[in-house]
Amino acid sequence: MVAREEGLTKTYNRFHDRGQNASDIVRLRELHAEMDDAVLRAYGWDDLADRAAPEFIEQDADEGKTPKTRLDWPAEFKDEVLARLLALNAARAAEERAAGLVAADEGEDEEIEEGDGE
Repeated sequence: MVAREEGLTKTYNRFHDRGQNASDIVRLRELHAEMDDAVLRAYGWDDLADRAAPEFIEQDADEGKTPKTRLDWPAEFKDEVLARLLALNAARAAEERAAGLVAADEGEDEEIEEGDGE
């Protein structure tokens, strides 16, 4: 960004443009892939890390606008990652509830206050 005197928007427009193959943009893509791999492996999802492969994906555009291309995981892969994150979140929330670590929600607070006779 400094060398090109460009901000984030222009840099990431280059990142997502399949025609941009300057060494700095290629390296930025490699760094993103390495970071994705590290995060997936940190969750213990080596099977996903082994399959994570970003692709240039054409996105739908609103009428009259030019479609954009994004370097991203395919939709099916992203859905699998999100499903695992949701399942992990639900499991951790259940563990916290079972351990008594979760504060009562607002509805429960109101019932407690009303039961105090105030």
